[in-house]
Amino acid sequence: PPPADERLWTDRRWLLYATAAATARLPGSMIPLALVLAGRSVTGSFVSGSVLAGSYAAATALSAPRRGRRLDHGALPGGLVRPLRWGAGLLLLVALGLIVRVPVPVLMVPTVLAAVTMAGVPGGIRSLLPVLWGGRTTTRAFAGDSAVTEVIWVAGPALAALLFARLGPVAPILCGAVFWMGASLLVRWLPGREARGRPKERRSVREPLRAVLPLLFLSLGIGLNIGALDVGLPALLDDRGLAPEGAGVLIAALSLSSAATTLLLTTPVAGRLVAAGSSLRGPLVCLACYGLLLVPLVTLPPYAGVLVIVLVAGCFLGPGISFLLALAPRRVPADRHGETFGLFFSTNALGVAGGTVVTGLVVEHVSVSAGLLLPVVPLVMALGVTVAVLARRRREASRS
Repeated sequence: PPPADERLWTDRRWLLYATAAATARLPGSMIPLALVLAGRSVTGSFVSGSVLAGSYAAATALSAPRRGRRLDHGALPGGLVRPLRWGAGLLLLVALGLIVRVPVPVLMVPTVLAAVTMAGVPGGIRSLLPVLWGGRTTTRAFAGDSAVTEVIWVAGPALAALLFARLGPVAPILCGAVFWMGASLLVRWLPGREARGRPKERRSVREPLRAVLPLLFLSLGIGLNIGALDVGLPALLDDRGLAPEGAGVLIAALSLSSAATTLLLTTPVAGRLVAAGSSLRGPLVCLACYGLLLVPLVTLPPYAGVLVIVLVAGCFLGPGISFLLALAPRRVPADRHGETFGLFFSTNALGVAGGTVVTGLVVEHVSVSAGLLLPVVPLVMALGVTVAVLARRRREASRS
């Protein structure tokens, strides 16, 4: 394959990968906001919507590592087809439940099953990058993959909000089912690998967990931030007498600036910046700046002010995520990439679950301003990881 730093966006296989990855990931960015809005439309409360979105994210978090491990052992991309099809079918059940207005606890059943079914797919798709690019997978290639994800974060919430506003709460869920079914066809065309088979000895998740633990804390902080924004921004608009679905535009604006900055990392002129981000310092600096720039949200600024805040903050989110994803495969063996990316997806989803539920409760029972404190958590996580890394280095230096 061509070097990833030379012809990333002109290589046909890369474009096929980007299309398949985008189609498979789009429903994942639509569902949290779609469930929040659907729950509120059915019950009139943000708590119901946040519980639905939180249950989806929590189920993903608990099952992603195991599902990723199964994909590591099986053939790819063939192993991705069945979960994509089952996920689409389960979303149809969620849509049916919304149509007949079943109680929220009943609606949670197909929602959770869809999350479990799809939990390993994003990591499984990303683990194909070394197959696609051979031994030359670089930070820039993972930046390209992150750019795809960022574009999805732009399109997903905006599309969910648009479909909700025009066609009602069922439309975003049905759209997600269509995309997952389409992805089950596209992934068949990706370059793949044969099944590896299960290892003779049972391997513990502790090995990859220990190798990427600081990165997982940062991933958890990003998830908490995303979950909090999914609930906090609609609540902020509602508090100001505006339509809550307008939060989709704000989340899209955040992702748009994030994607634009990430795309710069895929160009040859960004070589020095990419090299600087190849160490832990890169994601720490980016995510600390991202969290710091979101602090003014607690003042409940007007819509234009919120738009400026998220546009500026997003410039640091995308590079931070890109640097995180590029560091992960360097710390674990190739036959554990799917499991490792599953851990990332798991901690991120766990953060989204916690962020949506906690922010929903705080907004409902305390205040909207208090609920918007949680999006600042990437700053706290970055500072915590920095202190922990410095303390470990001091201990190692004193021993030597």
